This record gives sequence, C-alpha cells and structure tokens, in this order.
Amino acid sequence: MTKSDSFSRRQFLTGVAVTTGAALIPHDLLAEPPHAQLPLLPELVPQRIILSLTADPAHSQAVTWRTEKALDSAQAQIAPASAHPDFTNAAATVAATAEKVEIASGKSTGEYAARFEGLNPNSRYSYRVGDGTTWSEWNSFRTASEKPEAFRFLYLGDEQNNIKSLWSRSIRAAYSKAPDARFIVHAGDLLEEGYDDRLWGEWCDAMGFISAVVPSLATPGNHDLHRARGGADSREVVSVSPLWRHHFALPMNGPKGVEELNEQSYCIDYQGVRFVSLDVNVYSNEAFAESAKARVGKMQLAWLEELLKDNPNRWTIVVQHQPMYPIAKGRDYVEMREALLPLYDKYHVDLVLQGHDHTYARTHKLAGGKVVSPSQPGTIYAISVSGPKMYEIEEKFGTLRAKALAHTQAFQVIEVDGDALRYNAYAIEGEQIDQFQLVKHADGTSTYTHA
Repeated sequence: MTKSDSFSRRQFLTGVAVTTGAALIPHDLLAEPPHAQLPLLPELVPQRIILSLTADPAHSQAVTWRTEKALDSAQAQIAPASAHPDFTNAAATVAATAEKVEIASGKSTGEYAARFEGLNPNSRYSYRVGDGTTWSEWNSFRTASEKPEAFRFLYLGDEQNNIKSLWSRSIRAAYSKAPDARFIVHAGDLLEEGYDDRLWGEWCDAMGFISAVVPSLATPGNHDLHRARGGADSREVVSVSPLWRHHFALPMNGPKGVEELNEQSYCIDYQGVRFVSLDVNVYSNEAFAESAKARVGKMQLAWLEELLKDNPNRWTIVVQHQPMYPIAKGRDYVEMREALLPLYDKYHVDLVLQGHDHTYARTHKLAGGKVVSPSQPGTIYAISVSGPKMYEIEEKFGTLRAKALAHTQAFQVIEVDGDALRYNAYAIEGEQIDQFQLVKHADGTSTYTHA
C-alpha cells in the first residue's frame, strides 16, 4: 500500500468522499445505514458469564455475570433453542439479583445472578443476560433428563497458577475433546488466591465462551478459601472468598446449620448419578482449629452419611480437593481418612475425584485401605492436575495405585451410560494416559477393568 493509498483509506473511514482511481464515492454511501445500532458502552457489557448446575438440573439452570458499572435493571432472557433466528420472539424475561461490590483495585462492579425455573427436561435453551438495553450474545445449554440416560462430563484438577497463559490450553483441549460434555467438575484450587479478583479475571479469560455454555460444578480447595490474616481466630475461617459466590450460583442444600459451607458442600443428582461436592478442608490438618473441626466437621459428616445412605441413584461420585491417598511428598491426611473412609466403604462410593497434589494418580479399587478384587465392593480414587504447577511423586501408597504420572497437565472425560462408567484421562496434547471401566450389577456391586 502506498502512502497516498493509506491516506485515502483513512479519509474513507472518516466519512469524507475520496477518489480511488477515476471513481468518486458519493457522501450518501458513506453514511451509517438507518438500522445500525449505537456502539455498546463497555461498562455496561456483561462479562464473566458463568453457568452453574442447580440442585434440580432437569428443570432449572443458574447463571452469574458482572458489569464494570452497576446496573439498575439486571435481567436475563431465555427461550427454547432453535435454528430459526426468530426464536427470540418466544423469550421470557427473568429478574436477576444484583449486588454492588467494591473490589481490591478500588473500583466497584455490579455482580448478578439469575435462575431459570420451570424448564423442560432434556431440552436445549438459549439465553442472554443484560439490563434490557445492553445484552450479551445468546448462549445455549441443555437441561438434564429426569431419568438415567447416557452423558459425559469433564473433570479437572488444580488450575491455580499461570491461569490465563498456561491453564487456558488445558480447558480448551478438554472442551475440544468432549464438546458435548454436560458440565465441568473443578476439584478445587481454581486460583492461587481466592480473594484476588484479578485472578478470577484470568480464570474467566481462560474459560472464554466455555463457561457460558458448559455449567460448572466447583468444589473449593485450600487456595479458594479466604483466610483471615492474623488474630486468634484466623484459623476459624472455613468459608470461601465472597468472590466464589459472585462467580458461581451453586446449590445451597449442604449441611443444615453450617452456613459457612453454602455453595461449597452440596449435592446434585444427574441422570442416575449422585454427585456430592465435599469441602474437606476442615479435615485436612491444614491450619484449622480443633473447634472448627469439631463443629463443622461433625455436622458435615452427618449430612454426608444421610446422602450416601438414602441414595436412589445407580452411581455415587464424590468430588473433594485433598486426596485420601496422597501422592505428593510430605502429605498424609490421616484425620481425613479416619473421618471419611468408613462412610465411603460402608455405602460403596464408586469414584472420588480429587486434586491438591499437582500430579496424576489413580488407585485400583480399594476398600479398608487395601486393594480388593475387581468384582468386590470398593472405591476408585483419582488425583489430577490441569494447571502448570507440578509436584514430585512419593512412593507412599504406591502399592494402591494403578497409575501415576508426574509433570503432565491433564484432563479427564468420564461417561456414564446405564450400568457402565467409563473413565478416560488425557494429557492436554492428546495422548491418552489412563482408562478404566466399572460395570454395575443388580446387587449394586461393580466389576472393574482397566488397560
């Protein structure tokens, strides 16, 4: 392009009639078409749009978002999804809850949550969020079926460090492998510091559009907690940072009387599987006072036992952060095993998904802390890491493991199809690093096979 060409193009963009060769472009052809919309104000544009599973995923869905400037009329719209662009004519409007929040940078933002109720099971819907004038794009999701049906979901271990630069490739690889995944299990330590809004911004940037179309099922890790700094009660804090609840709208059906665990420990039944998100930070020997363990830990155990005992689902999967059988050097959660293993063994939990140890590992089927035969009742425990922070492997509990692999960012695709549960683990460059299958029998036991 010559200098004169460049100048002519700039003139064209500023609306001045210019000549290109022998042709003259009339001024009226440079005017904005009459139907053009004004540019959206950046401070009103919805950001950080995140779907969360609800306690009734067949009939409801939750979404959160934020704007740089607090909105006077935060709302969402939803309609049955259709290939016809006129689907918007059937959209219903739902009022959102709103909160003006001061973040660490000194700025205030608007934080919002909307819940879509009365949805049809196993149906696709499109939705958008905004204020009635400024809207997000339309995104889509599918509700769960009311009965057991085949589905896949993604499981990710610690995300935590270099989130935008390096964890982003993990979530994108996972989504590319299973774009039909119904939701994403995050097994804790989503961030290095749960109360740092800048890191939440990185997490949302890394997720991109994925968070708006695939719901999250997030369980907090130790780094997701807002720990009080100093003072005699600094070890009593068991709640996540408030930013956790600004970004997720998870079920509030956890232990009664323990408000600290709202949206941290909860239960979701999904197409024949009971998923229990269990905040195990209080059992993990890491900076918690005995009074917190006695109060919160005891009430949570009673709640967990009721969920496991009265379970109409074929399968049971627990998501927790700290692992029952650690693989990283210098870790061993004796108190946690003493509290939880009797319940997992008694009620035949099928699979426990964990993080924290920044490596990949999976056990054989275990009961009573020992490997059992493939057809005996037992539980399989997995540990994974999707972020770039890595630890070295320790051989403690090595005889219990079917697989161990260090220094590998990984993700897992898990499929449940009637009486079969299939687990596949991948390095983020595509190599399959592990797999196994469980087949359920009429008496509730399962047979375990692996490669």
